Amino acid sequence: MSHLDCPKETAVVNAVLSGSWPHGCDEGLVAHAKDCATCREVGSVSILLREDSESSRIEAHIPAAGQVWWRAAVRARLESTQAAARPMTWMHGITAAIVIGAVLAAVTAMWPVLPGAFDTAWTVTREFLPNPQVATAIGNGLRMSLMLGLLGAVVMLLAPLALYLVLSDD
Repeated sequence: MSHLDCPKETAVVNAVLSGSWPHGCDEGLVAHAKDCATCREVGSVSILLREDSESSRIEAHIPAAGQVWWRAAVRARLESTQAAARPMTWMHGITAAIVIGAVLAAVTAMWPVLPGAFDTAWTVTREFLPNPQVATAIGNGLRMSLMLGLLGAVVMLLAPLALYLVLSDD
């Protein structure tokens, strides 16, 4: 007999699958399996696979039909809600782009005026303060605070938009 295959190998597998191995099947087949290494190995592996299959069937948890239907309905409702909200998400993005463009256009339009605003602040501080050193210090502080204020305004406008775009689900 060859160790690679045996003509009674399928009979051993069928006996294991039917649940009659080794006590409820032919005595000759059991005696053959004790002598044949292939049938003995096939029998022991088939028994293990059958036991694993039975324990899997016992442990398997199949949800009730109502629960499956409810989950499918919730998922369908969620998908339809997301599909309906998609155009609004696009509109939010377009609106954000328009706002950014308007802010940049305003800054560009105001850019030539800003040095004049700095000079005006310098002139006002020089007129009201007799000491030129104090006037220079306050004028420089006003220039700096005006520039920081404009920068802060731009950041305060763009930060929520950036957070929205980063944290959005899409």
